Amino acid sequence: MTQAIELNDLILAIYDTTVDPSGWPKVLDRIARYIGARGAFVFELQGLGKERRIHAPFFSSVYNQDLVDGYLAAHNAQELIDQDVFARLSRPTDQIQLITDDALANTEEELLARANVRTMLEYGIRYRAGALLNKDQVNQDRFALQFSASAGPLSKAHFERAALLMPHIAKALNISRPTKQLADQFRSVADCIDMLVIGVCILDATGRIVHSNHEFRRQLESYPVFRKDPAGRLVMNAPGSSGALAELRGDLSNHGRFGARPRKEAIVSLVDDKPHTLCVEVAPLTSANEFGEPSLNGHIVYSMDTGSFYEINGDLLASMFQLTQAEASVLEMMAEGLTNLQISERRAKSVETVNSQVKSILVKTRSANRTQLIRLATNISSSFILERSHQNG
Repeated sequence: MTQAIELNDLILAIYDTTVDPSGWPKVLDRIARYIGARGAFVFELQGLGKERRIHAPFFSSVYNQDLVDGYLAAHNAQELIDQDVFARLSRPTDQIQLITDDALANTEEELLARANVRTMLEYGIRYRAGALLNKDQVNQDRFALQFSASAGPLSKAHFERAALLMPHIAKALNISRPTKQLADQFRSVADCIDMLVIGVCILDATGRIVHSNHEFRRQLESYPVFRKDPAGRLVMNAPGSSGALAELRGDLSNHGRFGARPRKEAIVSLVDDKPHTLCVEVAPLTSANEFGEPSLNGHIVYSMDTGSFYEINGDLLASMFQLTQAEASVLEMMAEGLTNLQISERRAKSVETVNSQVKSILVKTRSANRTQLIRLATNISSSFILERSHQNG
């Protein structure tokens, strides 16, 4: 297998986790081998203050679950300090930077004297590197690589190979958050896909729809954005959108272009020339076993109706992006699907004031438009699963 084919196969395997999160351990094994590392992790930081904890939802299958849990419990405080250093050194850009562990201490002797490093040495791990895969919410999607003494220190080749993969890992984790919520709560994603408030559509290699959930079918019927052509293929009607969809269904290089802010890859589709939009995201999908498609070689499409109601945590978002209390309130109303005029009426403020507040929110959250903003806000603090009381409504 040539290196190019190996890389393409690995990237496709990364995107297959969007419908099957259980595949991450083996995918991380492959990622580590490709880069030349011993293993790889995806971390999350949970809780606040003294309750902050490091959680590892996914890691290479070469690691033992009990040992990982024991290590994180024993060295949580130092690991939090190290993770804060990795985050601080990651520049505020869309690009993903891999930070090596020599940044964690003033000298090598000081680093090797740490209790957590001594424990890792017992397991054969000498070098580490970390990266922020999500710079919108730095507590999620942190990536880590571990290297043996013989494989390190990290070389230019290590960095180059990691750079080829990390944007795709970031995108896969970002867009799969709805299906991961299902996987965390239910045995089968396929059986519960209609519970998502996000539209999901699976396409085969020709672009033909082979599966879609209730929300996607609702959007198909309600808005002139999508349609099925006579062959059953998904087509977008909005000007420019068909080309954007075709581009994302094309070469793998069209994915992962926005690094640690993958939401910017979304296709924004106006509905009847009004600011009400659908946020459409696409990823390759070679297989979808749960949906009866073991050899799909197609794509998965996520479509979010930004005019629907989404309950978000305004206080959390305000603290993350330094929003004023008024801006946080406006953002919560935007997530309800209200227009600027409707927000001005509810808040008894002028439309000009609301327009100004919305512009300020967009700047602070590094969002290019309203749709990106709602995608960001919901991805951080919203549930994508319908409440049981609404499932039969």
